[in-house]
Amino acid sequence: MELWSPEHIKTLLPALVVMILLSIALRAWLGKKDLKIRMIPVQIIAVLLLILEVGKQAASFSRGYDLYHIPLHFCSLLLFTLPAMAFYKGKYTQQVRAIGTATCGAIFWLTAIYPCLIYSAGNIEGFFSSFLDAHTVIFHNLAMLAFLLIVALDLHTPAPKGEHKNIILFLTVFCVVAAVVSQLLETNYAGFYHCNVPPIENIRLMLQPIIGYWPAQLIYIVGLTAVHYGFVIGFYCIYKGIRRLLTKKTPV
Repeated sequence: MELWSPEHIKTLLPALVVMILLSIALRAWLGKKDLKIRMIPVQIIAVLLLILEVGKQAASFSRGYDLYHIPLHFCSLLLFTLPAMAFYKGKYTQQVRAIGTATCGAIFWLTAIYPCLIYSAGNIEGFFSSFLDAHTVIFHNLAMLAFLLIVALDLHTPAPKGEHKNIILFLTVFCVVAAVVSQLLETNYAGFYHCNVPPIENIRLMLQPIIGYWPAQLIYIVGLTAVHYGFVIGFYCIYKGIRRLLTKKTPV
């Protein structure tokens, strides 16, 4: 189970260094500005993600359309949560920003820890020859930059309580939709049809002849949903800790 390929080390690692330096520079430049100004870089990223997605869908349709390109993957959540966080102003602003920060943070850490699971070395190699490969690489790098900017520019102030319930409710809706559509279309959205992590996939396959396909699949889906809860909430708690540290050292 390879976490980082040589291609990821050569490309993602230096890109991450540049993202961190850019985030620090923007914090120094915009850190004391009004929230409306500080939000602009994330608004730009949100628009870019949507434009990239339109391009991906058009490219897929031009080839006969691949069901895998339906935006029901975990990282696809950013297509909904980041624009909402960047542009929504209303009664539920706090909840929307908490969900946007939590999903963006989870994508950041998942990509940083296990980039081979997020996009392959083949996507990197095909960057200059395939729009779909380029889209995959650019999309996830922009997602990482968005989270770094959320942290550096203090774009979300966590509420004392209640946010975890909202995040879990949102994830529940996503997991139900992704799991059901995965089974109906026999397509692996967010890992709900089969697992890309070999040890876990081996367990899923081992259970099938013992208890039957659907009982084994149901156990797998419930377990994966619990992993989504734990992963997103866990890293959201880390985000809150980082933010407290930054706020204490350099108040904005």
